[in-house]
Amino acid sequence: MHPTPLPLRAVFFDVDGVLLDSLSQYLQFYNDKAREYGLQGLQLPTVAAFKRMLGRGVGFSSMLDLLLAGGFPPPLAKRGMKDYERVFVQRYRPAPFPGIQHMLKRLADAGLALGLVTFSTRANVEPALTDAMRYFDRRCLFYSDRYSEPGAKTRCLAEGARILGLAPAECIYVGDQSGDATAAEAAGLRFLGVSYGFGLKPRDASVYTVNSVPAIADALLASAARQA
Repeated sequence: MHPTPLPLRAVFFDVDGVLLDSLSQYLQFYNDKAREYGLQGLQLPTVAAFKRMLGRGVGFSSMLDLLLAGGFPPPLAKRGMKDYERVFVQRYRPAPFPGIQHMLKRLADAGLALGLVTFSTRANVEPALTDAMRYFDRRCLFYSDRYSEPGAKTRCLAEGARILGLAPAECIYVGDQSGDATAAEAAGLRFLGVSYGFGLKPRDASVYTVNSVPAIADALLASAARQA
């Protein structure tokens, strides 16, 4: 006999590529810094071309990863990361994907606790999400300002479940890259992928994915109803 699945009680979100439509701003920042630092020949492609690269297994979790993977020497990548933390929110501020606030409200109204686990910084996330931040439990906001070392997402997901007094299996992580799925599995959480973000393809056989913002709430609320 299979054990009865635990009910879904909490949802943790990655930010870039899930809540914020930020890939074009990331690529623009990279290209601007390459020119500023005199790195001849370094230029990232269009959003569509870069998504194809991600689909072939190229991945990144932070701006530092992107700079290093794109060929920045480590000292200049670290300098670029400092510039990112200092100016990105003012000069490159991304917007939420359409429908994000309504999707979060649907989940919160259904009684699900909401949190963030991201390798972006607080300064870059909260001004961009603006009023939507009210739907998140302030105890469960994990940013790269404090958590950026290898394995941090796994530890933060486990800590978020602990703070809420929940079993990891009562929580789900919503992300857009294969590394997000790996972190969720390692922490004992379920995973829902979004294929409109950076790195997961529609109908990816390795994970369950949805292809729109409203479909996140549809899938999660249907799961919660089945297990109620």
